Amino acid sequence: MGVTFEQADYLLSISPNSHNEYDFIIGNPPYLNKSSAYVRKNKQELKKIYGKINSHEVYSMFIVSSIWRLKNGGKLGFITSDSFLSLITHKRLRKFILNNCIINEILLAPINLFDSQNVSTSPVIFILTKCIGKDNENKRKANLMRIIPRVESEESYDNTKKAIEYKQEKYYLLPFNIFFTDVEESVINLFEQAPKLTEFLQGFIGMHTHNNRKYIAAIEGTELAEIFRKRNENVSDLDKMYNIITEKEFYSGKWKPYLKRGGSDQYYRPVMEALDWNVESIKVYDIPKNVPFEEEGIVISGVSSRLAARYMPKGCYWDSNKAIGFIINDNSISIEYVLGLLNSSLYNYLAKGIINNTNSIQLTGIHSLPFILPDRSTMGKVENLVRKIINNKKRNINYDYLNEQKAIDEIIFNYHAKKYNFSEDLQKKLENKYSFYKYG
Repeated sequence: MGVTFEQADYLLSISPNSHNEYDFIIGNPPYLNKSSAYVRKNKQELKKIYGKINSHEVYSMFIVSSIWRLKNGGKLGFITSDSFLSLITHKRLRKFILNNCIINEILLAPINLFDSQNVSTSPVIFILTKCIGKDNENKRKANLMRIIPRVESEESYDNTKKAIEYKQEKYYLLPFNIFFTDVEESVINLFEQAPKLTEFLQGFIGMHTHNNRKYIAAIEGTELAEIFRKRNENVSDLDKMYNIITEKEFYSGKWKPYLKRGGSDQYYRPVMEALDWNVESIKVYDIPKNVPFEEEGIVISGVSSRLAARYMPKGCYWDSNKAIGFIINDNSISIEYVLGLLNSSLYNYLAKGIINNTNSIQLTGIHSLPFILPDRSTMGKVENLVRKIINNKKRNINYDYLNEQKAIDEIIFNYHAKKYNFSEDLQKKLENKYSFYKYG
């Protein structure tokens, strides 16, 4: 029959001789990440081969290796995790695919497809055709892709009613070449045409203490102080006790307000942590230069189920992981307006529904959000509502701002809808999937 079989390490056995070898490749690559025994054992060799494109996860390296092995015009059919479609860590992989392939079809398979194998992943099935060369660039961009959003069951695979068609050039328009599967044309236009948020709001990575338990204290009377107190009940070593300081100590000049926590709290949260500002302690810290610590601004949770922005008072320092400090660099807009914008259902969709649908969001992702300057009327309405929320949360941290949030969502949506022709269907989508009240 002319069939031959070979057993080899698919990732490490790649060589110039194995390029352009196959007409068809199909597979379901293993779901191993960089912490797996295989990747740790072969880390340097894998990085040497795949590092310029992607060496984070095994399945992504299988995609690269397979494209190399295909003849021009050959087809690749894989079922993998869908994380490569949107995560920033896979942006070079997406660029590689766009520069070397026609994307025939992307189908988001049932979320529970591999439950019986105890594999927790969101799967995608995709078909690519290798199409390399500068002379094929226009052909790749003009290619009409078939996109099928998440189906409920395997019986729905042949349901063409859900299929959407996009020209492949659309995947060049969103930040990081995100392979979106269900994004409205009007929203794509917003990303393509509007200035980026980084032109108006600049974010900065924070600092390291190298020993948070030693140098960070909870402020008496806060929720965190109660958490620390309960933890200390189980700590016998005095050197490992969690620090709790009084308000008087906090305002003594020996401590700085510190923002470390992520979470979904919006608009306002009292400062709960303090940073030891002793001269000897400061010597231990890694405090990045040219970061405008202590300026008034906004803090955005780096880890949260939704986009969550809060007021940052003067004097604050912040962590390098779960909290990101932002300073407004355009005097025509206010902190209150930006808080309302970022906490709206529209921007939750842009950030968490499109740019990064995991619980984490990076600084680069926030910077890449679109931003259009508001008119005075729109800004004034949002500012008043945000001030009301903050003032009430200062008096009662559990204040229910549902009505104010609904009003903010409507104002923000309507302003953008006028400029980019947003539909009623999009508004319903935001209310049902991305609104504050949906999360509540």
